[in-house]
Amino acid sequence: MGLFDWFKKQPKKDVLELKKDAKYGSVYASLSKLDGKNISHEEAQVIQAEIMELLNNKETNSAVNYACRLLTKGHYEACITAFENIMAKAPSKKGTCENQIGAACFFLNKYPEAIEHYLLALEYNFDLEMLDYNVWEAAEAQHKATGDNSYAKTYLERFPAGEARDAAMKLL
Repeated sequence: MGLFDWFKKQPKKDVLELKKDAKYGSVYASLSKLDGKNISHEEAQVIQAEIMELLNNKETNSAVNYACRLLTKGHYEACITAFENIMAKAPSKKGTCENQIGAACFFLNKYPEAIEHYLLALEYNFDLEMLDYNVWEAAEAQHKATGDNSYAKTYLERFPAGEARDAAMKLL
């Protein structure tokens, strides 16, 4: 199960909805405006302000979904900052946030950092099956990119009966 499968499993009630009042209408407007283009420094500041406004209004699930949409749109640095802000304001979401930061690092080809964040998500009791997949995916990508197989060992230490156990053993 990968990252996008996780999105599909989320309860429908947690999906970020377009709200008719002006206060929340900008959330969707900003995200759709940013489809397929880079984010300027000013746009990144607006995004983070919107995330903080949601958090200050106790709209934690909306803030998480907003940050997830940044990830799926390829705005990885903005996504990382958003999830760091969410963790600071909503400690109960640390597992989700660490996993999503790991995913953003993965897509930035920062595989060791991705693994570090996935393992932090594990400490916060995030979905074990997803983390099994995510840690292995990053360990395998690191091996393919650099020949470094040390993360296969890390994978086996944390997931000794994991789905990719045999593949990890072959790398060692």
